[in-house]
Order: sequence, then structure tokens, then C-alpha cells
Amino acid sequence: MAKPYLIFKAHTGFYYAQIRLADGSLSNNKSTGCKNRAEAERKVMEWIVTGNISVRVNSKDSKVQSIDKIRLFNDLRTADFDTEDIETIIKILKERNYLYSAVPKSSKGSIPIEDFLENFWDYDKSPYLKEKLGKKQSIHRQYCATLMSRTCLYWIPRLAGKCVGEITRNDVEAFFSSDEAQKLAPKTVNSIIETITIPMKWAYYHDLTQNNCFDGIIKCSNQSKERKIIDMETANRLMELDWDNDEAKIANELAMHTGMRAGEIQALTIDDLGDDEIYVRKSWSKYDGLKCCKNGEERSVPIPISHQLYLKLKMLADFNPFDNGFIFYSTVPEKPMDSKQFNKYLKRALKDIGYENSREICFHSWRHFFCSRMLDYVKDKRYVMALSGHKTEAMLNHYAAHLEDDKVVDFARNVMKKIFIDQNEDEETINMLNSKLEELDKEIA
Repeated sequence: MAKPYLIFKAHTGFYYAQIRLADGSLSNNKSTGCKNRAEAERKVMEWIVTGNISVRVNSKDSKVQSIDKIRLFNDLRTADFDTEDIETIIKILKERNYLYSAVPKSSKGSIPIEDFLENFWDYDKSPYLKEKLGKKQSIHRQYCATLMSRTCLYWIPRLAGKCVGEITRNDVEAFFSSDEAQKLAPKTVNSIIETITIPMKWAYYHDLTQNNCFDGIIKCSNQSKERKIIDMETANRLMELDWDNDEAKIANELAMHTGMRAGEIQALTIDDLGDDEIYVRKSWSKYDGLKCCKNGEERSVPIPISHQLYLKLKMLADFNPFDNGFIFYSTVPEKPMDSKQFNKYLKRALKDIGYENSREICFHSWRHFFCSRMLDYVKDKRYVMALSGHKTEAMLNHYAAHLEDDKVVDFARNVMKKIFIDQNEDEETINMLNSKLEELDKEIA
């Protein structure tokens, strides 16, 4: 009768054995730790009878390995498995909590993460964006370009080499404690996190991964650093100064008087210029061109401006050599002036008047200046939000509709003229305006 094992002597003088498994195959070579054949064979028979083999013979480690496991491992090494078999093995290991995730090579989740992310934020190729646009949801090229840039800067270097199905919550949350995150503002960190959680959520619901990497992630506090607001004295000094670029100065003056965003100013055409007033209908984006305003709605309420500022804007529009009608035109026919120029020459002007820290002020600071000055007069911020195009309070949707009322428009115009044209700040005027506001509130109610 054939022995249930093979035994041989190695060049070291120790005997090695291969145990015959139930399916007829042989285990890997295993040292008996014996130089005497009889002792070696007794050791092998002991293994066979008990069904356990020491992981290391003559070792302090008493760990043993069963013959059944050896056979299982042999089968895994040599057997042919189809997709269903592989998925069954993974499922069993996951059910027994031995495995958190695994990605079969032939599965949809085996796409390299770098390829998936680059495609996901590509405005012209992304299946996610096609879904959004197909359902009439707004998403702009500039937004996608920003997230693509952050993907390439922060996520691809960290995750390259993995596939979509391998990415876990730990991969996402590890960014919070990274050196890069410590140097960024909380709002920026949260945006970078969304750059990965949005695509991973889409992947989860499209069966590209079984890992939920998006729900329940605790983000950074959104408490932003207090913004520096230009005071009226500094604003007046800036406007009294001769700037290196007249167009940039007029753009800054317009932002100061109206709270308009840079993109809204870039998009202005001669058709948006009324009699001493501005209509904000569009916004300009580097990637999208002309588009709707940030909150998705045009501000149909005319924003009053001084006659002097009106003449400056009219003059710029008349100087435009192209047919596009942009008030702030550029040397490229189909594009307005670059908004970076607005900020560039503002910084120069701040330096020229001796402003201590020009880094804390940017073109967008005029928007905060406008809202702050308006709130000095109008205690109900809903009016200010409606005029400036802010849309962060739920009731604004209802309230802004009443701005079509002629009385409300006249009130708004009076306030802005008092602040930016007449510059009358006496307490009696402020009380009068707020009393008028209370009367209007009662009429609207």
C-alpha cells in the first residue's frame, strides 16, 4: 500500500515531506526538523493523524496549520475559477468579516481610479455630467475645471495605482490629517473632500464599488476667517486716485456702488445700461462664456448709479471697437476684459495710498463693502440680499418677488443714493428710511 506521503533528504541533512491530500495532490515541501529517517516518518504520520502541521518545526511558535487548509490553499492556487466563483469567495470572506473589500479583475470597479476621476470631471465626457444636464440641472465648465484641478493636485497623487472598488472611507478621511490640509482654509478642505466623495457616491450607486465612502464623513467647521471690509474713507481715497488702468478703476467703482460680482461686471453690455441704472442679467465665466448669474436668476430690479458713473460706462461702451457690446471689452472680439485685471490694479492702488496689508483686500471685497454699507441704513437684510443677488435665506425667494413693487424699488434707490451718491449719513435720514421700510413691510404682508 502506498504511503500517504513522500519523504526525501535535503542537502542540509534534514528530511522533508510532501503529504498526499484527499484529491490526490501533494502539499508543498515541509521540513520535519529530523535528520533521522525513522524519526522523520514518525513526525509525518503524527501530522497525518492529527490533521495539523506545525508552521515551523523546532520553533517557539506553536502555531499549526491543518491539512484541510493546505488542501484549500492548493486548490486556490491551481483551480480554474469563473467570475461567479470569484464573487462567491469574496462574498464568503466578507460575510465572515475577514475582508472589507475586494475587486475582481473583470468587474466594473477595476477601473484605475485616476482614469475614473479624470473622466468624471471632464465636462465633455463625464457620464455624471450628462445625467445632470439631461435632467436640466445646472452645472458649469468653470466648476468642473476647478474640481478637475483639485483632483489632479490632491487625489490622483494619493490614490494612483488603486482601482475604483478599492477606495475606502479611510482613503478619504486620511486627507483631513495630511500636511496639505493643514495649510488650507476649512472651506477649501471641504471642497477638496467633495471632489472625491461626489464621484465615489456616483460610483456606489452605479455598481462600480461596494464601499460607501461618502455618508457620515464629518467635515471641517465652515467658520471662515473674518473678512476684512474696506472702510468708506479708504474707498474714497481709492476713487480719488489716478489709476494705471482706467477701465479697471471704473470696474472697481461699479462694484463699490452696486455690490456686483466680477463675472456680472464682465458680462455687462450696452443693453444692460439704463438711465442712471444697471440691469444684472448675465455673468461671464472663463470656461462657460456668458451664463446665468450665480444664483440662477437675473436681477430685474434696476441698480441705481450716479450720473457720472453712468457716463463713464457709456464712454467705455462707445470705445468698444467690436460688435459684441461689452462695456469692459478686451482685445479679443468675443471676450470681455479679464477680471484678473480688476484685482491687479486694485492692489496697485491700495499700495499707492499706503494701505498696510493689501493682501487682505481683493476685488470681491467691494461686495462685502456694499452689503455692509447698505446694512448701516437698512436693518432688514432681505432687501440687501435681494439687491445684491445673495440667495442664502429660504424666505428670500418669496420676499424678492415684491421688489417688483414700485414703492420698494423707489425705497431701494433712495437708500443707495444716500450711501453712494449723496453720502448723507445723518441719524435722522437712517431713522426715516427704516420707518419707511416698516411701512412697506406692512403693505407687503
